[in-house]
Amino acid sequence: MNSSECYGILGIGKNASLKEIKQAYRQLSLKYHPDRNRNELDGLKFKEITEAYQILRKEKKKEHKPRKDVESAHAEFWKYYEKIMEDEFRFYNKTNFSNYSSPFGANSFQDQHSNVAKKISHKITHLILYVGLSLMAIWIILSELFK
Repeated sequence: MNSSECYGILGIGKNASLKEIKQAYRQLSLKYHPDRNRNELDGLKFKEITEAYQILRKEKKKEHKPRKDVESAHAEFWKYYEKIMEDEFRFYNKTNFSNYSSPFGANSFQDQHSNVAKKISHKITHLILYVGLSLMAIWIILSELFK
């Protein structure tokens, strides 16, 4: 089915807008809907009307869709991206962050490396280990004595 037949089925002119096409489809679909009419010819007419509407709707949407080639779209994207990055760079260079305070008491001037682990003192680790082992040994001895 071509578009000129579709316009004829819906009973509208070739210069009709999408709104007019939709309005004509709604009126005809209400008139020929199978739930309203028991005649088989009306059911076939309803299918024909729906198909014509779908074809015209797709054509109208294609007409309004902006057409760009890939290269110009790619170039446009990168121009936009560079503009955004430039604006952010200007914002961060002009903003004075020294007035902002951290809720955790850290200075905003200090280099903060949260992913760097603190150095572990082996002396403290050994002390904790041996004191714990000693206390366990004393507990075992005392529990055997007082059984």
